[in-house]
Amino acid sequence: MTVAALAGLVGCGSSEPSDGPAPESRSSAVPAYVVAYRAGHTAGKAVYDSSGKGAAVREIVWGGCTRRALQAGSDAESDRGAWVRGCLHGVTNGPERLPTGPVIKRTPDAEMLERFRAWARAKGEAPHVDHARVLAVAQLTEYDYDVELSTDYSTGSEMPESESLARSFLEWWDGDHGRQGTARNVLVLGADGKRLTAQRI
Repeated sequence: MTVAALAGLVGCGSSEPSDGPAPESRSSAVPAYVVAYRAGHTAGKAVYDSSGKGAAVREIVWGGCTRRALQAGSDAESDRGAWVRGCLHGVTNGPERLPTGPVIKRTPDAEMLERFRAWARAKGEAPHVDHARVLAVAQLTEYDYDVELSTDYSTGSEMPESESLARSFLEWWDGDHGRQGTARNVLVLGADGKRLTAQRI
């Protein structure tokens, strides 16, 4: 099937009947995880169109889609798990398979945070590590996850400190600490939940 035909099919699958509600009311009713999924699918399909079947190995096995989600803007931030799922479907030239609910799942891990803090204190790095309030594992796919460190930093004013915190975490991290799957990124979040910095694991 040609690229033009595939684009036509995707366009038809995502359109609404002509006698449906006005565009403004349609867009406001679309769940954030659906918006994220579709944005990811579009990005993944663009990678497939430019790189062919070989792109699937790079994006799936080596975590390409999970990395791309960090630079994908506000659509991905609403549900990075949905964005990654859409990207994975798109990069294999698969059709849209819209999620029926939020995809990303966050699980706090107080024990891992305490082990990180203990290591930092022993290294004399307690002052900035103590700003980390919660460590959560953000499951993106069945096997891939990010680590999110929620802090008391205010957004926009503590970038050097948040970057130092991320670097300390990477220095401490030496594997997946008994968890199944593969950690892809560490994100440092401000007190309002917005991302301050992100670094690849």
